[in-house]
Amino acid sequence: MSGPERLGMAIHKFKILKSAKNGEELAQVIPIDSVYTERVLDDIWNGKGSWDVLYEETTTKKKKKVQLWEEMALLHFQAAAMYRQGDFMASYKHQLDMYNVYLRELPNMSRWGVPALFAISNDLSHIARCADQQQSATDPHARKIEEATRTISQGFSLCMTDREVLLSKSRKWGTYHMANILFRLYLRLKAYNLCTSMIQAIKTSELPALDRFPMGDQVTFRFHRGMLAFRGEKYALAKDDLLFALEHCHRNAFRNKTRILVHLAPIMMMEGMLPQSRLLRRYPPIKALYADLAKAVRSGNIGQFDLLLQAKEQKLAALGTYTAAEQVRKVAIRQLLYKVYRLENKASRISFVKFQAAFAAASLPNIELAEVECILADMIFGGYMKGYLAHDHGIAVLSKQTPFPPIKSLY
Repeated sequence: MSGPERLGMAIHKFKILKSAKNGEELAQVIPIDSVYTERVLDDIWNGKGSWDVLYEETTTKKKKKVQLWEEMALLHFQAAAMYRQGDFMASYKHQLDMYNVYLRELPNMSRWGVPALFAISNDLSHIARCADQQQSATDPHARKIEEATRTISQGFSLCMTDREVLLSKSRKWGTYHMANILFRLYLRLKAYNLCTSMIQAIKTSELPALDRFPMGDQVTFRFHRGMLAFRGEKYALAKDDLLFALEHCHRNAFRNKTRILVHLAPIMMMEGMLPQSRLLRRYPPIKALYADLAKAVRSGNIGQFDLLLQAKEQKLAALGTYTAAEQVRKVAIRQLLYKVYRLENKASRISFVKFQAAFAAASLPNIELAEVECILADMIFGGYMKGYLAHDHGIAVLSKQTPFPPIKSLY
């Protein structure tokens, strides 16, 4: 079979899938590295030893009016051929053109066209990154990824704003999956404001409830939403989403669970729930980050906590968790103050000097009484300790009922 004949059959297959509205098979065929695409390219290359037939077909089609699906199929194979050849700039151009053709057709398609949209969105994102890397040697400001992101956002909008009356056939069911693709792109570009805007747009749109979408979409969306809440120091909201993501993540997805725990662990530590040895054994990266910090918190060794935090500062800052880990220090202080309370037989009046001695034992030997008083005032203000300070007498007067409320009750 000649190259033109093989290509013609491949293009015809796309048209058949479109006519049959066979979205699942189309999604399997249309990726640039799909088995079907690879076979077609092999047949074309073996016929002539070049990709000329792909561009001869383009010239022929320019002379006559062609259907969108013929144009899209041809652009797909051109993008795949250039990708195989390692010319990512050319591959990106063809993939972008193909994506735009698909967007022109998408309003005429119902839910069946959504799986293929996922596939070509992932391909466009991937090829854009490859093109930027390839071009960075000559143009360090190359940002095809930005153009790809803007284009993919149009696919997201066409899903979210679909007006199909019959919900079961609506493209709305692709909204969260497309949002997850955009999350990854926005975060790569550090466009956090666009993440927030997208979440708000979804919140105000007329979509089915999130729990009606595939679990994979729910987990990924809530992970990203939780990450953004964490970054904004909205820890209660972040905890809710990250816990959901952890509990519903695939049991064997070790890497994904580790990413969740990197941010969830310091939130739980802020609430006084320190990571257990079983969890630390199962996730060595979490153990390396937080095990010794948790040990210092448990013992109330504030000086040791400060030294560890300083040593880990660069690593935690790179992960975006330093600020959260820093706030765990208050839990360590609370633990130390509670130890003093117990050593004093749970007395309701404890002198500042007793607390000063405890701070010295916790590797803070040079702390002044005035600073001790400030720390105690801060702990009372934050709700970690109930009572008041009698400055003139140099004592802390603790509440007779639950002077140290459960830390979890503060959040």
